Amino acid sequence: MVRVRDFKDADYVERDLMLVRIAAEPNVRGEIVQLANLFRGRVIDVARNSLTVELAGTEAKVEAFLDLVRPYGIRELARTGVIALQRGKQPEHKAQGEDDAA
Repeated sequence: MVRVRDFKDADYVERDLMLVRIAAEPNVRGEIVQLANLFRGRVIDVARNSLTVELAGTEAKVEAFLDLVRPYGIRELARTGVIALQRGKQPEHKAQGEDDAA
């Protein structure tokens, strides 16, 4: 079953997960690793000419990281898109298509 919820009137947390392979010759690897650390990302793979970084955060955070590493060269990119859950104890917002009988 798929549920779609609208959190526009609720307090919620959101995340966007990204894996990005960045061109990284040995002389610029340190710079890319520093950027990943500043954004609380993790280097999850090191190859001869690239680094793969895992980063999770708001969509704005992910986009800001991409803007900074784009000049190095993005070789491959995979993202989940924004996912969200309502914070703590609040009145439940009904999922789209959900009724009171459910």
